[in-house]
Amino acid sequence: MKFIFSFLLLVVFQVSIAQSETTTLYLIRHAEKADSTQNPELSDEGLKRAVRWTKYFEKKNIDFFYTTLTRRTQMTCSTIATSKQKDMIFYDVAKFSLKEIIEKHYGKTILIVGHSNTIPSQINAFLEKEIYPQIEDNQFGNLYTIIISGDKIEHKLTHYK
Repeated sequence: MKFIFSFLLLVVFQVSIAQSETTTLYLIRHAEKADSTQNPELSDEGLKRAVRWTKYFEKKNIDFFYTTLTRRTQMTCSTIATSKQKDMIFYDVAKFSLKEIIEKHYGKTILIVGHSNTIPSQINAFLEKEIYPQIEDNQFGNLYTIIISGDKIEHKLTHYK
């Protein structure tokens, strides 16, 4: 009887810990690009924005940094990741799934740097609702936050300067 009670107590404890774990995702678009070529670097304003993002994320504990294969996303992400002495993980937009990232890094905090036409569509696909429109070409300060705790999913869009 004592064994059964101990076993049930352990199961309840593990379930409550699993439900209390929170997964947080931050998704941002790359900063301003230098020009309209195929794979540009960041402009001077883009470099300044990358530094502002670094300051924003300074006190946030981020476990994983994801970026696409373009220079502008890598430059934006590396500024933040380097400040935290973390490596970046490169992803192919065509094969990327927020659901898979969440399952892989459950209970962790993740920053994902992408593009105006990928970030909202990835979020909408995960939420299975068309909530967020494509980002305008001249808009670079959108911060999308998704917080998953147990069965509860919260999401919001904040405009950051």
